[in-house]
Amino acid sequence: MKVVEVYKDVHPFVRGGIEKYVHDLSVHLARSGHRVEILIAGRSFSGRGAELGDGITITGYPCMGRLLSTPVSWGLSRILREIDADVFHFHMPLPSAEMSWLLSRRKTPVVATYHSDIVRQSFLMPLYGPFLKIFLRRARLVLPTSPAYAETSRWLRGLGNLRVVPIGADPIRFSPSDEASGDYCLFVGRFRRYKGIEVLLEAWRSLPDMPLVMAGGGPLKELVRKRAADGRLNIRIVEDPSDDDLVRLYRGARCLVLPSTQRSEAFGIVQVEAMACGIPVISTDLPTGVPWVNQHMVSGLIIPPGDPAALAAAVRMMDTPGLRETLSEGAVSRAGILFNGPILLAEMESILKEAVERSPEGRER
Repeated sequence: MKVVEVYKDVHPFVRGGIEKYVHDLSVHLARSGHRVEILIAGRSFSGRGAELGDGITITGYPCMGRLLSTPVSWGLSRILREIDADVFHFHMPLPSAEMSWLLSRRKTPVVATYHSDIVRQSFLMPLYGPFLKIFLRRARLVLPTSPAYAETSRWLRGLGNLRVVPIGADPIRFSPSDEASGDYCLFVGRFRRYKGIEVLLEAWRSLPDMPLVMAGGGPLKELVRKRAADGRLNIRIVEDPSDDDLVRLYRGARCLVLPSTQRSEAFGIVQVEAMACGIPVISTDLPTGVPWVNQHMVSGLIIPPGDPAALAAAVRMMDTPGLRETLSEGAVSRAGILFNGPILLAEMESILKEAVERSPEGRER
């Protein structure tokens, strides 16, 4: 089976939750004997598939730039029309790719993982929304990553081709350590406003004795540096840690904090990785998959979004005798039952096979 994964970037060249998922799924499919081609924006990545493993090709499609984080390409529809494929797997949202697919008029089966609604650029939805609806209806299957997102997204409501497939973590790679120190709280992710960065900084003004490690980088990096320095906050930044360093950071943490404030945080893959390492999570009660992944008083604590005082109180609550240990056990158990990476990747492989086998048009070039 030839699978074409369609997104704008891929790990390790760009670090992020969806990029890592595209990477991990591609590696799984290649190791299972399938051919995989990853379409991403920009020629500079072409031919670097060997860095992911045998059986994987990375093709950078022509990109004139990015508008509101979306690649702009006039040539993608031609590539989608001509590329060898048994099935296409789109990672959404990616408006330019979805519209290019419609323009290509190709009939090869499509499976779409629906990671998130468009939130920050929602003013474009009156223009883009009708095309999105057509794309979703024509897909063989649309795969939201949580039941919560399937229920709350206006664009998924009423679709008859939905199937929930969460994103998991490898329980061998992400596993508890007997040497965990619990000396610091941990934030992992891009430094963007929807991640609740300013809420996090405000909360840490009242937590002078609790170290916070912020692992990642992004647009608000200099803001974080300045606020931390000006306020003498107990914060250390670790820019773009390697995969191995990230595991070590998880294992040494007291808890993971994910104070996201907007629906753009649709799932929170870092929650799953932390939970698999036995690290309790403090996250927010968003109308997304975030509070479904991290269950309150089972694998961590859920607090209201945009509330620095509640975040600080939750961090202090981890000092409650026996609570952190109970949540740690619950986190490992929940991650193992619901978010076992190899099992979920195998399920995705089966879904892609099913899409090919049920295609009335057969294999196309």
